[in-house]
Amino acid sequence: MTDIRIIVNGETRTVPAGTTLSALLPGHPAGATVVLLKPGSVSKEKTSHLRLKTTAGDIVIEVAKGVSFPIAEDSVESLRVHFEDKNAAAFGPFAADFVPAVEEHRYARGDVCLGCGGYDAKTAYLMFCRTEHKADHGAAKDGGVIGRVIFGLGIMNRWKNGDRITKIEQVFSSVDASDAEAVTDLSHEVEDGMQIFSTLTITAEGYRENHEEISTHAAESVDHMLFRLRDRTFDIDRSASTYIRDHAEGKLYVPQELQKPRREGVVTARTAGKGSGAIYIYTSDVQSNKAHTRVGNVTNGIELAKFAEPKQKLAVNVVPPLLDLRGLLLKDAVAEAKARGLRVMADNRDVEGRIVIDQKPSYTLEVLKEGKVSLYTVSLDDIIDIRLDYENAPRSVDLYRRVTGLKRYPVGTMPFLFNVDDEMYLFKPEFAKGVNIIPENCPTEAPATDALALSNDSRPAKGMVGVRVVKNDEFGPTGEPFGGTNIIGTVLDMDKLEKMKEGNIVHIREVKE
Repeated sequence: MTDIRIIVNGETRTVPAGTTLSALLPGHPAGATVVLLKPGSVSKEKTSHLRLKTTAGDIVIEVAKGVSFPIAEDSVESLRVHFEDKNAAAFGPFAADFVPAVEEHRYARGDVCLGCGGYDAKTAYLMFCRTEHKADHGAAKDGGVIGRVIFGLGIMNRWKNGDRITKIEQVFSSVDASDAEAVTDLSHEVEDGMQIFSTLTITAEGYRENHEEISTHAAESVDHMLFRLRDRTFDIDRSASTYIRDHAEGKLYVPQELQKPRREGVVTARTAGKGSGAIYIYTSDVQSNKAHTRVGNVTNGIELAKFAEPKQKLAVNVVPPLLDLRGLLLKDAVAEAKARGLRVMADNRDVEGRIVIDQKPSYTLEVLKEGKVSLYTVSLDDIIDIRLDYENAPRSVDLYRRVTGLKRYPVGTMPFLFNVDDEMYLFKPEFAKGVNIIPENCPTEAPATDALALSNDSRPAKGMVGVRVVKNDEFGPTGEPFGGTNIIGTVLDMDKLEKMKEGNIVHIREVKE
Protein backbone atom coordinates (compact mmCIF):
# COMPACT_ATOMS: atom_id res chain seq x y z
CA MET A 1 0.00 0.00 0.00
CA THR A 2 1.28 3.45 -0.90
CA ASP A 3 2.33 5.69 1.98
CA ILE A 4 1.52 9.39 2.12
CA ARG A 5 2.94 12.25 4.18
CA ILE A 6 0.68 14.52 6.20
CA ILE A 7 1.06 17.07 8.98
CA VAL A 8 -1.05 16.50 12.12
CA ASN A 9 -1.09 19.38 14.61
CA GLY A 10 2.35 20.46 13.37
CA GLU A 11 3.89 16.97 13.38
CA THR A 12 4.88 15.36 10.07
CA ARG A 13 3.69 11.76 9.80
CA THR A 14 3.82 9.00 7.20
CA VAL A 15 0.64 6.90 6.97
CA PRO A 16 -0.91 4.46 4.50
CA ALA A 17 -3.09 5.94 1.77
CA GLY A 18 -6.75 5.69 2.73
CA THR A 19 -6.10 6.44 6.42
CA THR A 20 -9.11 8.07 8.08
CA LEU A 21 -9.27 10.83 10.65
CA SER A 22 -10.64 8.39 13.23
CA ALA A 23 -7.47 6.32 12.94
CA LEU A 24 -5.29 9.42 13.25
CA LEU A 25 -7.21 11.02 16.12
CA PRO A 26 -8.18 8.38 18.70
CA GLY A 27 -10.15 9.88 21.59
CA HIS A 28 -11.13 12.98 19.65
CA PRO A 29 -14.30 14.45 21.25
CA ALA A 30 -17.48 13.51 19.40
CA GLY A 31 -18.73 16.37 17.23
CA ALA A 32 -15.54 18.43 17.60
CA THR A 33 -14.38 20.16 14.43
CA VAL A 34 -11.23 19.17 12.56
CA VAL A 35 -9.74 21.61 10.03
CA LEU A 36 -8.17 20.20 6.87
CA LEU A 37 -5.90 22.32 4.70
CA LYS A 38 -5.57 21.25 1.09
CA PRO A 39 -2.11 20.19 -0.11
CA GLY A 40 -0.07 23.16 -1.30
CA SER A 41 -2.57 25.70 0.00
CA VAL A 42 -0.18 27.73 2.16
CA SER A 43 0.22 31.36 1.08
CA LYS A 44 3.74 32.64 0.46
CA GLU A 45 3.14 36.06 1.98
CA LYS A 46 5.73 36.41 4.75
CA THR A 47 4.95 37.54 8.28
CA SER A 48 7.29 38.79 11.00
CA HIS A 49 7.04 35.41 12.70
CA LEU A 50 9.62 32.60 12.76
CA ARG A 51 8.98 29.05 13.91
CA LEU A 52 11.91 27.50 15.77
CA LYS A 53 11.81 23.73 15.99
CA THR A 54 13.71 22.47 19.04
CA THR A 55 14.36 19.08 20.58
CA ALA A 56 11.94 20.02 23.40
CA GLY A 57 9.14 21.35 21.15
CA ASP A 58 8.33 24.19 18.77
CA ILE A 59 8.13 27.88 19.57
CA VAL A 60 7.16 30.89 17.45
CA ILE A 61 8.83 34.26 17.84
CA GLU A 62 7.76 37.63 16.51
CA VAL A 63 10.80 39.49 15.20
CA ALA A 64 10.88 43.15 16.23
CA LYS A 65 10.05 45.69 13.54
CA GLY A 66 13.09 46.76 11.54
CA VAL A 67 15.27 43.95 12.95
CA SER A 68 17.00 41.29 10.87
CA PHE A 69 17.14 37.92 12.60
CA PRO A 70 20.87 37.21 13.17
CA ILE A 71 20.80 33.56 12.09
CA ALA A 72 19.97 32.25 8.64
CA GLU A 73 17.24 29.64 8.36
CA ASP A 74 19.75 27.05 7.15
CA SER A 75 22.44 27.79 9.78
CA VAL A 76 21.39 26.08 13.00
CA GLU A 77 24.35 23.72 13.61
CA SER A 78 25.73 25.73 16.54
CA LEU A 79 22.40 26.48 18.21
CA ARG A 80 22.57 24.35 21.33
CA VAL A 81 21.74 25.34 24.90
CA HIS A 82 25.10 26.59 26.12
CA PHE A 83 23.82 27.56 29.55
CA GLU A 84 20.48 28.04 31.28
CA ASP A 85 19.17 29.18 34.64
CA LYS A 86 15.84 30.31 36.06
CA ASN A 87 16.03 33.63 34.17
CA ALA A 88 17.17 32.67 30.69
CA ALA A 89 18.37 30.01 28.28
CA ALA A 90 21.17 30.78 25.83
CA PHE A 91 21.68 29.11 22.44
CA GLY A 92 25.03 29.38 20.66
CA PRO A 93 27.72 30.44 20.31
CA PHE A 94 27.83 32.04 16.86
CA ALA A 95 29.40 35.13 15.34
CA ALA A 96 27.29 38.30 15.21
CA ASP A 97 27.80 41.96 14.33
CA PHE A 98 27.05 44.34 17.21
CA VAL A 99 28.92 46.31 19.87
CA PRO A 100 28.40 44.87 23.38
CA ALA A 101 27.88 47.27 26.29
CA VAL A 102 28.72 46.68 29.95
CA GLU A 103 25.26 47.55 31.16
CA GLU A 104 22.28 45.90 32.87
CA HIS A 105 18.89 45.91 31.17
CA ARG A 106 15.43 44.83 32.28
CA TYR A 107 13.87 41.99 30.29
CA ALA A 108 10.31 40.65 30.24
CA ARG A 109 9.33 37.02 30.11
CA GLY A 110 9.34 35.91 26.49
CA ASP A 111 11.87 38.51 25.32
CA VAL A 112 14.43 37.21 22.82
CA CYS A 113 17.69 39.14 22.93
CA LEU A 114 21.11 38.98 21.34
CA GLY A 115 23.88 38.78 23.93
CA CYS A 116 27.43 37.48 24.07
CA GLY A 117 30.09 35.94 26.29
CA GLY A 118 33.09 37.97 27.45
CA TYR A 119 31.70 41.04 25.67
CA ASP A 120 32.86 39.53 22.37
CA ALA A 121 30.26 39.51 19.58
CA LYS A 122 32.09 36.61 17.95
CA THR A 123 30.69 34.41 20.74
CA ALA A 124 27.10 35.63 20.55
CA TYR A 125 24.12 33.87 22.07
CA LEU A 126 20.42 33.89 21.35
CA MET A 127 18.91 34.55 24.78
CA PHE A 128 15.35 33.50 25.68
CA CYS A 129 14.09 35.21 28.83
CA ARG A 130 12.15 32.84 31.08
CA THR A 131 11.27 35.42 33.71
CA GLU A 132 11.10 39.17 34.10
CA HIS A 133 14.56 40.09 35.33
CA LYS A 134 17.38 42.62 35.21
CA ALA A 135 20.78 41.46 33.97
CA ASP A 136 23.83 42.17 31.85
CA HIS A 137 23.75 39.60 29.05
CA GLY A 138 26.52 41.24 27.05
CA ALA A 139 23.96 42.87 24.77
CA ALA A 140 24.18 46.09 22.78
CA LYS A 141 23.50 49.40 24.49
CA ASP A 142 19.79 49.21 23.65
CA GLY A 143 19.42 45.86 25.43
CA GLY A 144 19.57 43.73 22.31
CA VAL A 145 15.91 42.66 22.28
CA ILE A 146 15.23 41.35 18.77
CA GLY A 147 11.80 39.79 19.29
CA ARG A 148 9.51 37.94 21.65
CA VAL A 149 8.10 34.45 22.03
CA ILE A 150 4.41 34.43 21.10
CA PHE A 151 3.80 30.68 21.13
CA GLY A 152 5.57 28.04 23.20
CA LEU A 153 6.44 29.97 26.36
CA GLY A 154 6.21 26.71 28.27
CA ILE A 155 8.78 25.12 25.98
CA MET A 156 11.40 27.59 27.26
CA ASN A 157 11.14 26.07 30.73
CA ARG A 158 11.92 22.59 29.38
CA TRP A 159 15.22 23.43 27.72
CA LYS A 160 18.27 21.84 29.33
CA ASN A 161 21.92 21.66 28.36
CA GLY A 162 22.13 19.65 25.15
CA ASP A 163 18.79 20.72 23.73
CA ARG A 164 19.14 22.36 20.34
CA ILE A 165 17.31 24.27 17.64
CA THR A 166 16.91 21.91 14.70
CA LYS A 167 15.19 24.19 12.22
CA ILE A 168 14.22 27.82 11.68
CA GLU A 169 11.42 28.46 9.24
CA GLN A 170 9.42 31.46 8.09
CA VAL A 171 5.77 31.56 9.13
CA PHE A 172 3.53 32.59 6.26
CA SER A 173 0.21 34.36 6.44
CA SER A 174 -3.02 32.38 6.78
CA VAL A 175 -4.41 30.66 3.75
CA ASP A 176 -7.72 31.72 2.28
CA ALA A 177 -10.72 30.06 3.90
CA SER A 178 -11.56 28.46 0.54
CA ASP A 179 -8.45 26.29 0.98
CA ALA A 180 -9.70 24.92 4.31
CA GLU A 181 -12.41 22.40 5.10
CA ALA A 182 -13.93 22.03 8.57
CA VAL A 183 -15.31 18.54 9.22
CA THR A 184 -16.74 16.55 12.11
CA ASP A 185 -17.05 13.26 10.23
CA LEU A 186 -13.96 11.29 11.26
CA SER A 187 -14.46 8.72 8.50
CA HIS A 188 -12.96 11.34 6.14
CA GLU A 189 -9.84 10.03 4.36
CA VAL A 190 -6.72 12.20 4.40
CA GLU A 191 -4.70 13.16 1.31
CA ASP A 192 -0.99 13.33 0.61
CA GLY A 193 0.42 16.67 1.76
CA MET A 194 -2.68 17.60 3.78
CA GLN A 195 -2.38 19.60 7.01
CA ILE A 196 -4.72 18.55 9.82
CA PHE A 197 -5.57 20.62 12.88
CA SER A 198 -7.65 18.91 15.54
CA THR A 199 -6.69 20.34 18.94
CA LEU A 200 -5.97 23.71 20.52
CA THR A 201 -3.42 23.68 23.33
CA ILE A 202 -3.85 26.50 25.84
CA THR A 203 -1.28 27.17 28.55
CA ALA A 204 -2.62 29.06 31.56
CA GLU A 205 -1.29 32.53 32.34
CA GLY A 206 1.40 32.23 35.01
CA TYR A 207 1.86 28.46 34.75
CA ARG A 208 5.36 26.97 34.80
CA GLU A 209 6.39 23.32 34.93
CA ASN A 210 8.67 24.13 37.87
CA HIS A 211 6.13 24.79 40.62
CA GLU A 212 8.40 27.30 42.34
CA GLU A 213 8.24 29.52 39.25
CA ILE A 214 4.44 29.53 38.97
CA SER A 215 2.95 33.02 39.16
CA THR A 216 -0.43 33.41 40.87
CA HIS A 217 -1.04 37.01 39.78
CA ALA A 218 -4.10 35.86 37.78
CA ALA A 219 -5.00 32.70 39.73
CA GLU A 220 -8.73 33.41 40.17
CA SER A 221 -9.45 34.36 36.56
CA VAL A 222 -7.29 31.48 35.29
CA ASP A 223 -9.35 29.10 37.41
CA HIS A 224 -12.46 30.41 35.68
CA MET A 225 -10.96 29.46 32.31
CA LEU A 226 -9.90 26.03 33.59
CA PHE A 227 -13.41 25.50 34.95
CA ARG A 228 -15.07 26.42 31.67
CA LEU A 229 -12.74 24.23 29.61
CA ARG A 230 -12.76 21.31 32.06
CA ASP A 231 -14.56 19.11 29.53
CA ARG A 232 -11.79 19.82 26.99
CA THR A 233 -14.08 21.56 24.51
CA PHE A 234 -14.49 25.16 23.35
CA ASP A 235 -18.05 25.85 22.17
CA ILE A 236 -18.06 28.78 19.75
CA ASP A 237 -21.10 31.02 20.09
CA ARG A 238 -19.56 33.97 18.25
CA SER A 239 -16.68 34.58 15.86
CA ALA A 240 -15.25 37.72 14.30
CA SER A 241 -12.23 38.66 12.24
CA THR A 242 -10.09 38.89 15.39
CA TYR A 243 -11.48 36.30 17.83
CA ILE A 244 -13.69 33.34 18.64
CA ARG A 245 -15.81 33.27 21.80
CA ASP A 246 -17.22 30.65 24.17
CA HIS A 247 -20.00 31.81 26.50
CA ALA A 248 -21.58 28.42 27.19
CA GLU A 249 -21.71 28.93 30.98
CA GLY A 250 -23.56 32.24 30.66
CA LYS A 251 -22.79 35.37 32.64
CA LEU A 252 -20.35 34.77 35.49
CA TYR A 253 -18.19 36.99 37.66
CA VAL A 254 -14.50 37.18 36.70
CA PRO A 255 -12.09 39.62 38.41
CA GLN A 256 -9.91 42.01 36.40
CA GLU A 257 -6.37 40.78 37.15
CA LEU A 258 -4.23 41.28 34.05
CA GLN A 259 -5.11 43.86 31.40
CA LYS A 260 -2.65 43.39 28.54
CA PRO A 261 -2.67 43.74 24.73
CA ARG A 262 -4.69 40.98 23.11
CA ARG A 263 -2.27 39.55 20.59
CA GLU A 264 -2.78 36.59 18.28
CA GLY A 265 -3.08 33.47 20.42
CA VAL A 266 -3.90 35.30 23.66
CA VAL A 267 -6.83 33.93 25.68
CA THR A 268 -8.91 36.31 27.79
CA ALA A 269 -11.95 36.22 30.02
CA ARG A 270 -14.45 39.06 29.88
CA THR A 271 -14.89 40.79 33.22
CA ALA A 272 -17.83 43.15 32.64
CA GLY A 273 -21.08 43.51 30.74
CA LYS A 274 -23.57 40.92 29.51
CA GLY A 275 -20.71 38.78 28.22
CA SER A 276 -18.97 38.60 31.60
CA GLY A 277 -17.38 35.17 31.98
CA ALA A 278 -17.00 34.53 28.25
CA ILE A 279 -13.69 33.08 27.07
CA TYR A 280 -12.05 34.67 24.00
CA ILE A 281 -9.28 33.34 21.79
CA TYR A 282 -7.67 36.00 19.58
CA THR A 283 -6.70 35.17 16.01
CA SER A 284 -5.07 38.55 15.33
CA ASP A 285 -3.74 41.46 17.39
CA VAL A 286 -6.03 44.02 19.01
CA GLN A 287 -5.41 46.56 21.77
CA SER A 288 -6.06 45.87 25.44
CA ASN A 289 -9.50 46.42 26.96
CA LYS A 290 -10.41 47.11 30.57
CA ALA A 291 -13.23 44.55 30.35
CA HIS A 292 -10.82 41.70 29.50
CA THR A 293 -8.27 39.94 31.67
CA ARG A 294 -5.62 37.67 30.17
CA VAL A 295 -5.88 34.05 31.30
CA GLY A 296 -3.71 32.08 28.88
CA ASN A 297 -2.03 31.63 25.54
CA VAL A 298 -2.61 29.23 22.65
CA THR A 299 0.68 27.32 22.42
CA ASN A 300 -0.36 25.02 19.59
CA GLY A 301 -3.17 24.84 17.01
CA ILE A 302 -4.06 28.50 16.49
CA GLU A 303 -4.97 27.54 12.90
CA LEU A 304 -7.96 25.66 14.28
CA ALA A 305 -9.26 28.87 15.82
CA LYS A 306 -8.67 30.88 12.65
CA PHE A 307 -10.93 28.69 10.52
CA ALA A 308 -13.59 27.97 13.16
CA GLU A 309 -17.16 29.22 12.85
CA PRO A 310 -20.09 29.79 15.22
CA LYS A 311 -21.85 26.69 16.54
CA GLN A 312 -18.72 24.60 16.10
CA LYS A 313 -17.02 22.78 18.97
CA LEU A 314 -13.23 22.62 19.20
CA ALA A 315 -11.13 20.09 21.11
CA VAL A 316 -8.94 21.82 23.70
CA ASN A 317 -5.98 20.63 25.73
CA VAL A 318 -5.53 22.93 28.74
CA VAL A 319 -2.27 23.08 30.68
CA PRO A 320 -2.61 22.54 33.58
CA PRO A 321 -6.02 20.89 34.02
CA LEU A 322 -8.38 22.28 36.67
CA LEU A 323 -7.54 21.08 40.18
CA ASP A 324 -10.75 21.27 42.15
CA LEU A 325 -11.39 18.48 44.65
CA ARG A 326 -14.71 19.76 46.02
CA GLY A 327 -17.59 17.31 45.75
CA LEU A 328 -15.34 14.24 45.76
CA LEU A 329 -15.36 11.47 48.34
CA LEU A 330 -12.37 12.15 50.58
CA LYS A 331 -10.50 9.04 49.48
CA ASP A 332 -10.92 10.00 45.81
CA ALA A 333 -9.80 13.56 46.49
CA VAL A 334 -6.66 12.34 48.29
CA ALA A 335 -5.88 9.94 45.43
CA GLU A 336 -6.28 12.65 42.79
CA ALA A 337 -4.14 15.13 44.72
CA LYS A 338 -1.36 12.61 45.20
CA ALA A 339 -1.53 11.64 41.52
CA ARG A 340 -0.66 15.26 40.76
CA GLY A 341 2.29 15.21 43.14
CA LEU A 342 0.69 17.11 46.00
CA ARG A 343 0.93 16.69 49.74
CA VAL A 344 -2.53 16.40 51.32
CA MET A 345 -3.91 17.43 54.68
CA ALA A 346 -7.51 16.65 55.65
CA ASP A 347 -9.68 17.58 58.62
CA ASN A 348 -10.83 13.97 59.14
CA ARG A 349 -9.51 10.43 58.65
CA ASP A 350 -12.82 8.90 57.60
CA VAL A 351 -11.91 8.72 53.91
CA GLU A 352 -14.92 6.52 53.05
CA GLY A 353 -17.66 8.53 54.73
CA ARG A 354 -16.88 12.18 54.06
CA ILE A 355 -17.25 14.59 51.14
CA VAL A 356 -14.85 17.47 50.38
CA ILE A 357 -16.67 20.80 50.58
CA ASP A 358 -13.69 23.16 50.45
CA GLN A 359 -9.98 23.26 49.70
CA LYS A 360 -7.18 25.65 50.58
CA PRO A 361 -5.64 27.15 48.57
CA SER A 362 -8.74 27.64 46.48
CA TYR A 363 -7.28 27.99 43.00
CA THR A 364 -5.35 25.57 40.80
CA LEU A 365 -2.22 27.69 40.32
CA GLU A 366 -2.03 28.45 44.04
CA VAL A 367 -2.24 24.76 44.95
CA LEU A 368 0.36 23.75 42.36
CA LYS A 369 2.75 26.49 43.46
CA GLU A 370 2.55 25.46 47.12
CA GLY A 371 2.67 21.76 46.29
CA LYS A 372 0.10 20.96 48.93
CA VAL A 373 -3.62 21.23 49.62
CA SER A 374 -5.79 21.20 52.74
CA LEU A 375 -9.22 19.55 52.47
CA TYR A 376 -12.32 20.34 54.53
CA THR A 377 -15.13 17.82 54.68
CA VAL A 378 -18.60 16.96 55.94
CA SER A 379 -20.15 13.58 56.60
CA LEU A 380 -22.06 11.89 53.79
CA ASP A 381 -24.97 11.77 56.26
CA ASP A 382 -25.12 15.58 56.16
CA ILE A 383 -25.15 15.89 52.36
CA ILE A 384 -28.55 16.04 50.65
CA ASP A 385 -28.52 14.83 47.06
CA ILE A 386 -30.82 16.46 44.53
CA ARG A 387 -31.55 16.08 40.82
CA LEU A 388 -32.40 19.17 38.76
CA ASP A 389 -34.83 19.43 35.84
CA TYR A 390 -32.85 21.14 33.07
CA GLU A 391 -35.36 20.18 30.40
CA ASN A 392 -38.52 21.70 31.87
CA ALA A 393 -37.10 24.53 34.00
CA PRO A 394 -33.79 25.59 32.42
CA ARG A 395 -33.88 29.24 33.51
CA SER A 396 -34.97 28.52 37.08
CA VAL A 397 -32.42 25.74 37.42
CA ASP A 398 -29.64 28.05 36.24
CA LEU A 399 -30.64 30.72 38.76
CA TYR A 400 -30.83 28.13 41.55
CA ARG A 401 -27.40 26.70 40.69
CA ARG A 402 -25.86 30.18 40.73
CA VAL A 403 -27.28 31.17 44.11
CA THR A 404 -26.38 27.86 45.81
CA GLY A 405 -22.88 27.56 44.34
CA LEU A 406 -23.72 24.50 42.23
CA LYS A 407 -22.95 26.45 39.08
CA ARG A 408 -19.26 26.33 39.97
CA TYR A 409 -18.89 23.44 42.41
CA PRO A 410 -20.44 19.97 42.78
CA VAL A 411 -21.45 20.81 46.38
CA GLY A 412 -23.58 23.84 47.21
CA THR A 413 -25.27 25.35 50.25
CA MET A 414 -28.68 26.66 51.31
CA PRO A 415 -29.72 28.34 54.57
CA PHE A 416 -32.44 26.20 56.20
CA LEU A 417 -35.26 28.53 57.28
CA PHE A 418 -37.72 26.30 59.11
CA ASN A 419 -39.84 23.16 59.18
CA VAL A 420 -43.58 23.83 58.83
CA ASP A 421 -45.54 21.32 60.90
CA ASP A 422 -43.32 18.45 59.72
CA GLU A 423 -44.99 18.82 56.30
CA MET A 424 -42.83 21.33 54.45
CA TYR A 425 -39.17 22.39 54.63
CA LEU A 426 -38.27 25.91 53.53
CA PHE A 427 -34.91 27.38 52.53
CA LYS A 428 -34.02 30.97 51.71
CA PRO A 429 -30.96 31.41 49.44
CA GLU A 430 -29.76 34.98 48.89
CA PHE A 431 -30.75 35.97 45.35
CA ALA A 432 -29.24 39.21 44.10
CA LYS A 433 -31.51 42.24 43.84
CA GLY A 434 -33.18 42.59 40.49
CA VAL A 435 -33.05 38.89 39.60
CA ASN A 436 -36.20 37.89 37.72
CA ILE A 437 -37.68 34.47 38.47
CA ILE A 438 -40.30 34.12 35.77
CA PRO A 439 -43.06 31.47 36.06
CA GLU A 440 -41.69 28.22 34.65
CA ASN A 441 -42.75 24.58 34.97
CA CYS A 442 -45.62 25.48 37.28
CA PRO A 443 -47.67 22.44 38.42
CA THR A 444 -51.35 22.04 37.59
CA GLU A 445 -51.93 19.40 40.28
CA ALA A 446 -50.34 18.43 43.56
CA PRO A 447 -46.59 17.83 42.96
CA ALA A 448 -44.87 14.68 44.20
CA THR A 449 -43.64 14.75 47.79
CA ASP A 450 -40.01 14.83 46.70
CA ALA A 451 -40.45 17.82 44.35
CA LEU A 452 -38.01 20.69 44.84
CA ALA A 453 -39.56 24.09 44.05
CA LEU A 454 -38.73 27.78 43.78
CA SER A 455 -41.22 30.61 44.31
CA ASN A 456 -41.43 32.88 41.27
CA ASP A 457 -41.93 36.62 40.79
CA SER A 458 -45.71 36.41 41.07
CA ARG A 459 -45.44 35.94 44.85
CA PRO A 460 -44.10 38.26 47.60
CA ALA A 461 -41.83 35.49 48.91
CA LYS A 462 -40.08 35.02 45.57
CA GLY A 463 -36.80 33.11 45.84
CA MET A 464 -38.06 30.77 48.55
CA VAL A 465 -37.03 27.14 48.02
CA GLY A 466 -39.03 24.28 49.46
CA VAL A 467 -39.94 20.61 49.49
CA ARG A 468 -43.06 18.90 50.91
CA VAL A 469 -43.23 15.55 52.63
CA VAL A 470 -47.04 15.62 52.58
CA LYS A 471 -49.03 16.29 49.38
CA ASN A 472 -51.26 19.34 49.23
CA ASP A 473 -53.92 19.96 46.56
CA GLU A 474 -53.78 23.77 46.87
CA PHE A 475 -50.22 24.80 47.65
CA GLY A 476 -46.86 23.83 46.24
CA PRO A 477 -43.60 22.87 47.99
CA THR A 478 -42.86 26.49 49.00
CA GLY A 479 -46.34 27.12 50.43
CA GLU A 480 -47.42 29.18 47.42
CA PRO A 481 -50.30 28.55 44.98
CA PHE A 482 -49.33 26.41 42.00
CA GLY A 483 -49.04 29.47 39.73
CA GLY A 484 -46.36 30.94 41.98
CA THR A 485 -44.37 27.73 42.10
CA ASN A 486 -41.58 26.65 39.73
CA ILE A 487 -40.71 22.95 40.02
CA ILE A 488 -36.94 22.73 39.53
CA GLY A 489 -36.10 19.14 40.47
CA THR A 490 -36.38 16.39 43.06
CA VAL A 491 -34.84 15.68 46.45
CA LEU A 492 -33.23 12.23 46.53
CA ASP A 493 -32.48 12.11 50.27
CA MET A 494 -35.89 12.83 51.76
CA ASP A 495 -35.03 10.84 54.91
CA LYS A 496 -32.31 13.36 55.83
CA LEU A 497 -34.64 16.36 56.00
CA GLU A 498 -35.85 15.72 59.52
CA LYS A 499 -32.25 15.86 60.80
CA MET A 500 -31.80 19.49 59.72
CA LYS A 501 -31.73 22.23 62.33
CA GLU A 502 -33.39 25.58 61.73
CA GLY A 503 -30.95 28.37 60.96
CA ASN A 504 -28.18 26.01 59.84
CA ILE A 505 -26.48 25.89 56.47
CA VAL A 506 -27.41 22.75 54.54
CA HIS A 507 -25.03 21.17 52.06
CA ILE A 508 -26.53 19.89 48.83
CA ARG A 509 -25.01 17.85 46.02
CA GLU A 510 -26.30 17.66 42.48
CA VAL A 511 -26.62 14.16 41.03
CA LYS A 512 -26.80 14.06 37.26
CA GLU A 513 -28.32 11.23 35.27
